[in-house]
Amino acid sequence: MQAPREIETKFRVADRPALESRLTSLGARPGSREDETNVLYDEPGGRLRAEGCALRLRTVNDRGLLTFKGPPKISKGVKSRLEWESEVGSPRAVAAILESLGYRPSFRYDKRRTTWDFADPSRPVVVVDEIPLGLFAEIEGPDAAVRRLAGELGVAEADFIAESYVGLWLAAREKDPSLPKDMVFS
Repeated sequence: MQAPREIETKFRVADRPALESRLTSLGARPGSREDETNVLYDEPGGRLRAEGCALRLRTVNDRGLLTFKGPPKISKGVKSRLEWESEVGSPRAVAAILESLGYRPSFRYDKRRTTWDFADPSRPVVVVDEIPLGLFAEIEGPDAAVRRLAGELGVAEADFIAESYVGLWLAAREKDPSLPKDMVFS
């Protein structure tokens, strides 16, 4: 079995209506907005984070998704990494299992996400994420398709952000220590 890979880039969105208008003109259609709660789990010593990995439990409307992400490889702002995901019937039970195995919640972050899909399955998926740091978009798909769609959206490679939302939050906390530990909406 071929190991699944997540290939993506993100960028800051200055003008949401302009981005959404451009996506619509390119043939993308939005789904409904979903409010996500994401909890990263790690060993007490932080081994997963130190190795560049992530173990995440996402909850959206009582539905759960357990994800393991391997260490990232970054090429000109596009990040690629191993990604295993599985839907879970009971996020609360999975959280209890993870904690019983010795993993502890290490970071929580919230998102308000709208997914934009194209009828053509060869086109990347675009998500627009509202997070406490502002508005971002991610393009996910094969590397060449990600770069091509970014160009069609007027996003320069210099504007690509390979850092995770967690990394962006930790950098923001270094500048402003009054920010809470977790990236949640107040």
